[in-house]
Amino acid sequence: MLGPLRHANGTSDDDLYEWFLVSESGGLIRSSDNIEIMTNVSIKDVDKCETLIICSGRDPWLSKTAALLGFIRQQNNYGADIGCQDTGAYIAAAAGVLDGYRTTIHWENHESASQTFPKVTFVQELLVIDRKRFSCPGALSGLDMMLYLISSQYGKALASQVADALVYTHERAHTEPQRRSMQLRLDTRNPHLIEAVQLMEQNIEEPLLITELADHLGISRRELERLFKSHLQQTPKSFYRNLRLEKARWMLQQTRSSVTSVAMACGFISLSHFTRSYQQTFCKKPSDER
Repeated sequence: MLGPLRHANGTSDDDLYEWFLVSESGGLIRSSDNIEIMTNVSIKDVDKCETLIICSGRDPWLSKTAALLGFIRQQNNYGADIGCQDTGAYIAAAAGVLDGYRTTIHWENHESASQTFPKVTFVQELLVIDRKRFSCPGALSGLDMMLYLISSQYGKALASQVADALVYTHERAHTEPQRRSMQLRLDTRNPHLIEAVQLMEQNIEEPLLITELADHLGISRRELERLFKSHLQQTPKSFYRNLRLEKARWMLQQTRSSVTSVAMACGFISLSHFTRSYQQTFCKKPSDER
């Protein structure tokens, strides 16, 4: 995220931007990639920020300490523009500075964040600008966000030069979806297969029978099984079960729901069946994800 600002300074031959890395206590912090990063100052040493960008990765709820939330509220009271990267919107929402705003967060955390903070409008878009708030869901979208800021503050010409320096050749619309289309994810254009997987994703808590899927598509069960075997190298039943288990894994890692609640939400009536299936797939117990 700092690369575009550095290039903006270099391209313009002027110090357009100045930044500091701030953490709760200052000094070394460890990223979600397990990389140590040296921060410049602690939050207690910061007076006023013109712009505050909150960066966060996995398990943002573990970072929302009273001191950090108080710092964010203080900067909001000072009138700072507040940006959020990846799961930073979760922390900003916990501080109460996103109530009544539109914002975006990584698609894996969208559902849990929406449930936890009903006063915030979470959308699954690449970039959201709402008054003095801006946000992106992380990864490459961080580049989209910084280029937008450069463009809005110093013009499209400079943003274009920075994009060229960063070998960024395709400007994406802010409202583009965060995930690839089903066609690209499955690497197929077969409409029956695409619709079958969409139906599976829409019916996780109460799974459909394979015969019900086939009936909905207007094809035989044998034809549906042939499609899955040909394109995905597995049966519809196996694909559906793995889809539900992946959702369960996400819920165990990203929410505080009990193992029993997760099992029920992912269509497993028996906790023992869920635990056994989970162990067979991920080689660990569901409780080991906590």
